[in-house]
Amino acid sequence: MSSVFSYDFRYDDNECETETSVLQAEVEDSIGDIYLNFVEPGSLAQGGGAIDDTRHKLLRAKHEQFIHDAINGLPSNFAVLDSSQPWFSFWCLNSLDILGCDISQQLRDRVVDKLSRLQSPSGGFCGGSGQLPHLAGSYAAVMAIVLVGGDKAYRTIDRQG
Repeated sequence: MSSVFSYDFRYDDNECETETSVLQAEVEDSIGDIYLNFVEPGSLAQGGGAIDDTRHKLLRAKHEQFIHDAINGLPSNFAVLDSSQPWFSFWCLNSLDILGCDISQQLRDRVVDKLSRLQSPSGGFCGGSGQLPHLAGSYAAVMAIVLVGGDKAYRTIDRQG
């Protein structure tokens, strides 16, 4: 592995190796190997890692389609993400925003409707249906609502509860 991933961004297990720290190092190594395919080798010696834009292109249309497919509903093997519904809405909307994609009014309305059903009468947002509200879910829901924008979305937030 190149020294490009040997600096402060690597996980430090404080010399207390665990199964998790070993797995973390393996993930970082595999990401490092992929990263090295995207950089100009000469730039590593100068501490850089300049991306060679002529070799790799972002397939925006395919990314956008993947995001739309995901926000419309995940397959049953993703049931583990049920408690992350506000986060998933935020991640998908933020990805579309970063890519510069249009977020249709229909999608905006669906996200607001979904998040409004996850809001607890006692205040805050739940991660999924029938769950307790908590700060993380509330943060993600508010961030998704901000990305949606507009009066209808902002009125979704119960500021009194």
